[in-house]
Amino acid sequence: MKKIVLFLAALLTAVLAQAQSASFAGRASAGVDYKITKGLHISVEEEIRSNDNFSALGSLRTIVGVTYKPIKYLRLGVGYTLINPWKNGKSIEQEDGTSSLYYGFWAPKHRFSGDVTGIVRFGDFQLSLRERVQVDHNGDSKMNVYQDPKNKVALRSRLGVKYKGWAIAEPYARFELRTQLNGAWGTTSGDQQTKSDGTTYYNYTHTGYSHVYNDRYRGEIGADFNLGKHHVLTPYLLLDYLSEYEIDTNKEGTRLFSAAYSNLFRVSLGIGYLFKF
Repeated sequence: MKKIVLFLAALLTAVLAQAQSASFAGRASAGVDYKITKGLHISVEEEIRSNDNFSALGSLRTIVGVTYKPIKYLRLGVGYTLINPWKNGKSIEQEDGTSSLYYGFWAPKHRFSGDVTGIVRFGDFQLSLRERVQVDHNGDSKMNVYQDPKNKVALRSRLGVKYKGWAIAEPYARFELRTQLNGAWGTTSGDQQTKSDGTTYYNYTHTGYSHVYNDRYRGEIGADFNLGKHHVLTPYLLLDYLSEYEIDTNKEGTRLFSAAYSNLFRVSLGIGYLFKF
């Protein structure tokens, strides 16, 4: 546990040393967890997130989940998340070709997930490996489907270790890899061309959603503080390296303006509260 924490701390130091390429954010949540019967739980949570560098509200999220533990070494889970993103000055193209700026909650996303977690105990240490498949449905009717799929599918693999030798605090460390399974893809043809406004592009043919790649590497350290029988308070730190492949096309999917990986470090501070009964 100590070696993992030191590794993550060293990684955080390296990121902060490149502050010009890093962003900072925050998140807070409150939820309830109800034990229906032995091994079967249902939970509801509300979460608020900030934009990068705390520039504005990022999103509000309502999360509902059910977990079932048939044996002590295995936990199964399904979940649904309603994501309400806040768009601070989103450019909306009108029917006449003009654009206007929009401020407020825009086009909720619906996330569905299913996961399997293996759990092993070695003395006071608990090791876990979770594999989660999630599908994000984008509710934006104006989205460009040649840049992103309407239903984005990802695999999230997470390895964690938790120390359970103390009564009040259970520190943990985790590493997660997220893999996009159906990124937009296509081919270009001909030479580079230039529009009258100076914008350059290539003729483009959308070939589907076959791009598979790792778009996020996440380290997390935190601790679950058991404040009595029913209350759990969890402060945590997230360290993300994002490498998202961004495609910029026209709405017809016939012109490609740019296609490249966009890399970013993000450090997020979070706090969560859970009431268990």
